[in-house]
Amino acid sequence: MNPIENLRAVLPLDARAVVIDDSATMRRIFGKQLSDLGLEVAAYNDGREALEALEGEIARTTVIFSDIQMPTMDGFEFCWRLQQASWYDGTPLVMVSTCSDAASVVRTLKLGADDFIPKPFGREDLAQIIERVLSHD
Repeated sequence: MNPIENLRAVLPLDARAVVIDDSATMRRIFGKQLSDLGLEVAAYNDGREALEALEGEIARTTVIFSDIQMPTMDGFEFCWRLQQASWYDGTPLVMVSTCSDAASVVRTLKLGADDFIPKPFGREDLAQIIERVLSHD
């Protein structure tokens, strides 16, 4: 099977992804690719906005994708604050960035992210990473 078929075999029917990125273009690209994979998508401009929304939506969220470089609250702070939130249930968190140097990747994983994907990426890359983080449960 290809990565997309593999994902569809394990994806819940009501799968929902949260995308956090300050770029409207990236939110649109992400949204299209995730929708094509069969996920409903909610998108937010920065970590602060996403944290406020996720508190009431975490139970119906399958996977979270957060950019690292954002104003107001960057991805590192979002990751840390999410891990500290009393309502956080361990929903898989994947960090996304054009900065894919080893130090950034290690830092995101130490802060509690489940995985990292560098930009740019394609639909098959997303399918592989979602399947991988869902299989850790």
